[in-house]
Amino acid sequence: MKEAILLTYMGAPSSLSEIRPFLYRLFSDRDLINFGVPAFFQKPLAFLISLFRAPKVKPQYEAIGGGSPLVKYTYEQAELIERKTGIKTFVGMLYSSPLLKEVSEEIVNYSPDLLYVITLYPQFSLGTAGACLRDVEKFLKGRVPYKAVKSWCRNPLYIRWIQESIRGELSGLSPSDTAILFSAHSLPEYFIKEKKDPYVKEVEDTVKLSMEAFPGFPFRISYQSKVGPIKWLEPSTEEMLYKLKEEGFKNVVVFPVSFVSEHIETLYELDVEYAKVAKELGLNYRRVKLNHLSPLLIDAVVLELDKLRNNVSKAF
Repeated sequence: MKEAILLTYMGAPSSLSEIRPFLYRLFSDRDLINFGVPAFFQKPLAFLISLFRAPKVKPQYEAIGGGSPLVKYTYEQAELIERKTGIKTFVGMLYSSPLLKEVSEEIVNYSPDLLYVITLYPQFSLGTAGACLRDVEKFLKGRVPYKAVKSWCRNPLYIRWIQESIRGELSGLSPSDTAILFSAHSLPEYFIKEKKDPYVKEVEDTVKLSMEAFPGFPFRISYQSKVGPIKWLEPSTEEMLYKLKEEGFKNVVVFPVSFVSEHIETLYELDVEYAKVAKELGLNYRRVKLNHLSPLLIDAVVLELDKLRNNVSKAF
């Protein structure tokens, strides 16, 4: 049987010239961000927001080298997965190159008997993994047979990757004055209240399993990367830093729980903006780096692939 794998993600601008098109596609997605305006106003409003927001975020991308490394890192992950499995692995993004719409044509031309779709969002949300799977269906349903992973927030190898990542930053720190802060990408609040999105519960499940390796250490969950004029999940990561200071903690070890590789939210938001806040508060701030090429993380994705393949074999 001819098989193929598709790794899919929202994407990110790899260069300064990609910032505005990326933002336009992002804010045009009504399933991700609904501004409460009639549907036909969504794209014009997205155009205006991207036009005004792009110059504001440009210095952030300049500060991390002129673009996000996310797409590059995803290709590197795909290469390792293809090498490990021997299965052709494609990469498709929702809002940046390589666009899923175009990659879908490559997949159709490759003509696999079965495609395995894995989003690089361990915790499912309608706005992230759900949007990826929505577009996979839009571009590939009826054209290529496929099976998809909806969530892998409890994947044991993924949990071990988190634990091993955090363990190094806890060296020399005491549970009595150290908090582990899991910073998750935020989500519009209406996703939870109106759409019953499982994202918050899945983040909590991941954190609970990860903390089994660190008994005695207190932990908190916060949310970062709010965009747009709507209400997002709370508490924010910045607010949580202030709260931890008030509670008497001296050390904060921050893990970006909903991410599997470095990009603007980690390299700038956590490493520059929030690091500055922590310094002003007098906190010893340690941000856990994300090793996107860790064998544990790659094996976690392969484990999800194996589950799909086993389910397929049982069906025959």
